[in-house]
Amino acid sequence: MATASTLTDLPVRSLSEEDLPAIVELTADRGWPPQVSKWRLMFAVSEPYGVEDPAGGLAGIVVLTRYRPAFAAIGMMVVASRHARRGLGRKLMAHVLELAGGATVGLTATGEGRPLYERMGFRAVDTSVTYTGELAAGAADDPAEARRVTTADVAAIAAADAAAFGADRSAVLAELVTFADDFRVLGDAEDGYAACWGMDGTRVIGPVVASSLVAARGLITSLARGGTGPVRLDISGRHPQLARWAVSGGLAVRNQTTVMVSGADLPGDRARVYCPVSVAIG
Repeated sequence: MATASTLTDLPVRSLSEEDLPAIVELTADRGWPPQVSKWRLMFAVSEPYGVEDPAGGLAGIVVLTRYRPAFAAIGMMVVASRHARRGLGRKLMAHVLELAGGATVGLTATGEGRPLYERMGFRAVDTSVTYTGELAAGAADDPAEARRVTTADVAAIAAADAAAFGADRSAVLAELVTFADDFRVLGDAEDGYAACWGMDGTRVIGPVVASSLVAARGLITSLARGGTGPVRLDISGRHPQLARWAVSGGLAVRNQTTVMVSGADLPGDRARVYCPVSVAIG
């Protein structure tokens, strides 16, 4: 077995889709589902990094997603259970924080990871609660009169999104046009937009960005009724009314994480951001 000093001396390298089997094996060690579709999205829009295990496979991974002009998200920080509490998580975090430069950095922390992030200068600013289940037709709102997004809509959506999210997510939004199972926009994009994409048998609804709670609920209902099976919503703690609506519609709390930030406050008009694309990339 590698010693602690050996692990922290090992280089951090960029990961590619060729590393996906090793990534899935590592995350399974921590009890995570494969999440293959999400990883394919992150390979397209983010920067995955990892440390190879001298015994084979990967000892740890982390993902950095950069948004112009000065914001970044960190997610999917995983260390193999056999290497826990040996400094590898700190090494991976230090690596991506250096790459982020002076940008404000956000992440969502589990209870296990939060102490490390606090020691590295992150502070708690919000919560993110995951709700899953089948949205009951009788309990949900009427679907919003939204249309499918095309590549011609990306510029307008990106402009509206930059004001809400506080940074340029145009590359992610453009990727969603082909990656998402459904991507819809209300009016001229200022009213709202939301996407739905599949992951391990569940339809993740995100992002959800809207001018009002009514618009957010209508978009979610529209996407939920556009397919079958369970849905997942990662709802910001600043939107308790949407959370209560989700529960009344049949969704149940799956877990809660803490939204943390390093540097300046989260940018943008976050009151309009009801759900992220994913908690890993913002």
